[in-house]
Amino acid sequence: MSIPTTLLWPKKTRSRQLFICFCFALLSIFPVFWSFYLGNGILTYSRHKDIMAGQSSFYNPWQYRILSPLIAEGGMWVYNHTVNKVFPIEGNHHFVIKNTSGPNEKRDSFLELLGNPDALKYFIVFIVFRFVEHFFIFFLAWRLWGAFVKSKWLLFFGLSFLSLAIGNAGDVADLAFNTYLDIIFYLLTANLIIYKWNPAWLLLITPLAALNRETGMLIPYLYFISLTDFSQLSVRRLNLRAIKFPPFKTWVFVGILYAIFFSIFIGLRIYYGYRPQQEWRVPAGWQMLKLNLFSPTGFKAYMELIGTFAVIPFIILYRFRYFPEILRKWFILIVPIWFGVHYLSVVAYQTRLFLVPIIIIFIPMMLWLVEKDVIQRNTVTNEST
Repeated sequence: MSIPTTLLWPKKTRSRQLFICFCFALLSIFPVFWSFYLGNGILTYSRHKDIMAGQSSFYNPWQYRILSPLIAEGGMWVYNHTVNKVFPIEGNHHFVIKNTSGPNEKRDSFLELLGNPDALKYFIVFIVFRFVEHFFIFFLAWRLWGAFVKSKWLLFFGLSFLSLAIGNAGDVADLAFNTYLDIIFYLLTANLIIYKWNPAWLLLITPLAALNRETGMLIPYLYFISLTDFSQLSVRRLNLRAIKFPPFKTWVFVGILYAIFFSIFIGLRIYYGYRPQQEWRVPAGWQMLKLNLFSPTGFKAYMELIGTFAVIPFIILYRFRYFPEILRKWFILIVPIWFGVHYLSVVAYQTRLFLVPIIIIFIPMMLWLVEKDVIQRNTVTNEST
């Protein structure tokens, strides 16, 4: 019996590039649609306006996450001076949607907003902004995962899972632009580390991450631990001297990155005026941890987490010692911090907050495991015949 030898993945052509972009675009559309379908997207307009007026409804930390609102305002300026000059929305938009399912508060609020030309223009900008964010996430994830997985079709499967995960991670989120910019900055850093790009790019990534969201604080840390050799460390012997830290210039460089980050972090709070972190039901800390672990809210969080990344974390823990060293290092030194801080400080059923470790650690681990298992089984089968 002859076995076809034609490569299943086509050679590099324009049609292949167009096919990839087409798929990325479709995967990018779904989470945006789902946000509006669930009624989360309609809150974005009012919350954006409040932030730009310096009156955010959740002042600390929303008021200090200024990068995304500024990008949205820039997009609005471009729209007003380009598309809206050719086809002004004012006076040219009419929406008639018949009521077929009875009263619906979220739908009625959305239709009321669509009757406001200013809100409608902002929604166009918001949708484009979020679409572009998703497209960059899928492109950068494709690049990062490709360092661990050779099968392009398996990468497509991973991106399909990611699109569903982002769509499912939309509870209490509006369009949450800063969350997805955060993912982009971490993906850029992870690619920089894996492909050994010029680390000077972190001098641009770090201040942008600081303007965007406080969780960007771990970006210099991710770079530092990636250059640290823990391979000779034994947990049983606690031989901490076996850790091989990077050279002194790396310490200085990371110190500069943190000086930049905290200068912006503190400067934003001085500029807008500092207010203590606002509470949701209970204060951050032990009470929030109990709420997230041992309450109906905690059960909701468990179900939302399963809906976002299924049982992948348990599979990873089950076969943990087989994964590439860099991914194991990231898992051990990033995941407990990320989950611990969020479980202590916010309501955990907002599962979009856990997308960073899912994308840069969990999914590439799972894809690597699947591909290695297939290769191993094929090898065993060939040897047996």
